[in-house]
Amino acid sequence: MDWGGLTDEQVAILLASILGDGEITKCYPYDRRINNSYREHFSMGQLSYRQWKQSKLPDLFYLRGDNLVSRSIPLMTSLFPLFYPNNKKHIPFELLDGVHHTAFLLTLYLDDGSLLLSKRFNHRKKEIQFTPHIALYLQAFSKEQLEQLARFLFERFNVNVRTSGTPSGTGYYLKTTKVIDTFQILDLLSPYLIELPAFAYKLDWEARLASEIEQNKLIHPDYTVRVSVPARPYTADEVTSLIEWKLQGITDLEIAYRLKRTYWSVVYKWRDVKNREA
Repeated sequence: MDWGGLTDEQVAILLASILGDGEITKCYPYDRRINNSYREHFSMGQLSYRQWKQSKLPDLFYLRGDNLVSRSIPLMTSLFPLFYPNNKKHIPFELLDGVHHTAFLLTLYLDDGSLLLSKRFNHRKKEIQFTPHIALYLQAFSKEQLEQLARFLFERFNVNVRTSGTPSGTGYYLKTTKVIDTFQILDLLSPYLIELPAFAYKLDWEARLASEIEQNKLIHPDYTVRVSVPARPYTADEVTSLIEWKLQGITDLEIAYRLKRTYWSVVYKWRDVKNREA
């Protein structure tokens, strides 16, 4: 595929956008256009995200009202039959082979994903348990294609998602089923918070959790909030190392790297250690 000089990051954003909220427009008989173009409709509340996309691909995308569009160009004409065989949207895995940039996962998530918090109440103990999940609502694709995409995401980015049933679309979407998998994705995408601060509700776990706690405190002001943490328990040696490194001023991110754990796992384990010492 001739990408016309696009960088790895730009190709990743473009491909994920077409799989997500975007589409390649079809050329009809008697259409005056020679080539296809790109179009992505959005609500104005999502404007900053589309401005970010346009800034990443300034020679390809431009904003026209509440649409992110491209000119009619040969690249879109080349991509159309790969994404729309038999005029139905399809995941062209032959194109994904060349994708390595995390902007692909980011764009899929911001286009069609959600950070979900399931809640479980223990009214006897007056506790609320929060468990985070990430969903990728790609219901336009078959279960088989989603399963193949899940394998690709694991092999390429080391993230785990699985198919789950839904009454809409083709009947399936992708979601994390373990807390550690959710934090793995959030860790991977956290650097983009600087570029996309308006999407803290999807990218910043602490901010999202604080918002949920505040809302629930209005209804249950005397309830304790607990958060599900990754199931792999810390060994005694890991806890000892964690305490030593924290006392040395080592950052949570560096400790997570050393322990081969997620950033949020380290944050909550340190909080647990301090609570036990108090």
